Amino acid sequence: MQSEEYLMHSKIIELQKRAKLLDISFQKVRSKQLNVQKIKDDIRSFVQYYFRDIRTAYIQDGRLENDLATADEYMQHLLRCAQKRTLLSVCKRTMKDINTALHELELKSIKPTISERCNSSDIRYTQVIDTLRRINSSAALSYGQALKDLSDADRKSWRGTAVEFRETLREVLDKLAPDEDVKAQPGFKLEQDAKGPTMRQKTIFILKSRHIAEKQIKPLADGINIVEELIGKFIRSVYERSSVATHMHTSKEEACKIKDYVTLALIELLEIRT
Repeated sequence: MQSEEYLMHSKIIELQKRAKLLDISFQKVRSKQLNVQKIKDDIRSFVQYYFRDIRTAYIQDGRLENDLATADEYMQHLLRCAQKRTLLSVCKRTMKDINTALHELELKSIKPTISERCNSSDIRYTQVIDTLRRINSSAALSYGQALKDLSDADRKSWRGTAVEFRETLREVLDKLAPDEDVKAQPGFKLEQDAKGPTMRQKTIFILKSRHIAEKQIKPLADGINIVEELIGKFIRSVYERSSVATHMHTSKEEACKIKDYVTLALIELLEIRT
């Protein structure tokens, strides 16, 4: 049985073939304007096929609607060419733009879908949960709940998922690096506007206590900063987006990205050997 990824890719290849036929038709026109009714009808069929079949299948396959924005725009432009008297040069230029957009879409179609990127069955996640249970049951519950959220195909909001990942990381850092211990370090200073040690400072404290080389500490500490920035930006964006469809697809991908960063950080902090 063919995979969904292969089927999606095949649909786009078919669309590219139809685009090629339109290109050939344009080359046969000798007038400056597109005035051949059959070609106009072919344009309508071509655009309808894109919106009715390709676009719908792409989104149903769990891919980002934003991927289609460029193709959407040029397809609508091409349809306008068929609806009124239009210079043939404009039609050809629009088809060139469509071909470029379809090539980009073809590349995106062979990437894993959101659901594949968010697959939570990886053995690493089991190892993280098992380790968390031994040191902080609350963190284990938060992490497990976040993974469960990402496996829920019917879920509409991912804000809570991001918060669960953040809480997991925060609780682990609090457990391994209590505020008072971090503050007791020689030369410790609170960062600007911070009421206590930051997640980054706690991470550095933990790694230094293990006598890890400075060059190995920086990447993970920077990664913790990225997690904080991603989650903060993600939660703010929930309130800013007006398109429900865009929100759902984009938000899930962002939540998966947060999962990846948090998981990598936990593997290092908990000294899990995968």
